[in-house]
Amino acid sequence: MNHFMEPRSVAIIGISRRSGPGSYNLMENMLHYGFKGKIFPVNLEAREILGFQAYPSIGEVGQQVDLAIITLPRELVVQQVKECVASGVKAVIVVGQGFADADDRGKALQHEMVSIAKKNGMRILGPNTLGVVNNFHHFTTSFMPLHKEKAPIGMICQSGLFFVGARNFTEKIGKGIDIGNACDIGFADCLAYLGEDPDIEIITVHMEGLEHPKEFLSLASRVAREKPIIVFKTGQSAAGARAAASHSGSMAGHYDIYRVALKQAGLLFLENDGRMRDAVRTLLSQPLLQGKRIAVITITGAGGIVASDALERNGLELARLSGETIGTLARLSPEWMPLGNPLDIWPAVMNHEMQEVYGQALEAVLADPGVDGVLCISVALDMEKFGFLDVSECLNRAASKEQQKPVVAWLYGPGKEEIGAKLEERKRISAYGTIEAAAWSLSILRERQQFLEKTPVP
Repeated sequence: MNHFMEPRSVAIIGISRRSGPGSYNLMENMLHYGFKGKIFPVNLEAREILGFQAYPSIGEVGQQVDLAIITLPRELVVQQVKECVASGVKAVIVVGQGFADADDRGKALQHEMVSIAKKNGMRILGPNTLGVVNNFHHFTTSFMPLHKEKAPIGMICQSGLFFVGARNFTEKIGKGIDIGNACDIGFADCLAYLGEDPDIEIITVHMEGLEHPKEFLSLASRVAREKPIIVFKTGQSAAGARAAASHSGSMAGHYDIYRVALKQAGLLFLENDGRMRDAVRTLLSQPLLQGKRIAVITITGAGGIVASDALERNGLELARLSGETIGTLARLSPEWMPLGNPLDIWPAVMNHEMQEVYGQALEAVLADPGVDGVLCISVALDMEKFGFLDVSECLNRAASKEQQKPVVAWLYGPGKEEIGAKLEERKRISAYGTIEAAAWSLSILRERQQFLEKTPVP
């Protein structure tokens, strides 16, 4: 995979002479991304492209080429694969569509180029792909513009959607591989590479279909002991399965079987795309949940009820708070206030400052041996007028670096984005858009802990 992810020299076969906005010129994109290796544009009708000498064929480059990218119509691809073999190229990305994702002719062409590659020790990524992105190596083969950030997140996908729309899914990508039709390079190859990559701490997967499930599941169960793997499996409906076949040529398979098998292998299985971003940031920033007992601290009784329901739906339960924890809050609360879990601290706030009460409450529940994790609920109003209700600083102080219990939060009010960002600055507390999302995020920390307990590293 290094030839794909960290090439020193790249030939782009069929690259257009057009550049600028609307040209979708992947060579131009590669240069803007900061790639410092050698680039050999191959175009029969040009002598120079973007200041680089152009060649009429890969055979006339006359230098070692680590990676060839073919951007030609499907009928011309097989011949170019043959020429790459003759030139000693060991890695090829086929960008174009119209292969197994299309008709019988496309399937035959795809089969032919794979046969040629296998006989000659060449590997092919694609077709129907944006290729790769490696933000640690300043390299991309995408013809679409991407956001470049060195994040410890690896992505394996079957659609460029997850590269271009990273902010909607994983938020950031450090390294990504779009396997497209997966005619040769597939999920297992990519997982093996990212599983051993020291730059990557968490692996995300968008899966339409899986051609070699036994090999992948065996590998995934080993990699998952070292790094969390998050899978978003599409094609769960009959219509979705048909769409997957026409999109990437994948056999989507029976959704329920996939779910059981992937979860048994220790992968976090997502039912919808909206959960991927929360899963990534939760697993990157929060300690695992050692048990299922959760303390809820809230300034609204209604919020506490919603949280109780959400925790139960996600396989967690309300912790039984110790007498010492209750006593700490009793000293701040009116005598008439019954205290329990959820811990409603608003009456105490009426007598003391919000920051004082909330900070002491979080310290107390984190110190309680009967509590495994905490869900905080608070208001987030306009900072100029209601800064005295901002709990971000006091909660960050209470959630020290040494504490090994996850703390999640839900904020309500017009200032939730601003206060939420402050709450997450020290990466001790994670804020979510809904109470349900906060509860679910705690549940995946428990799910991973249970997997590691059942399958310790040999």
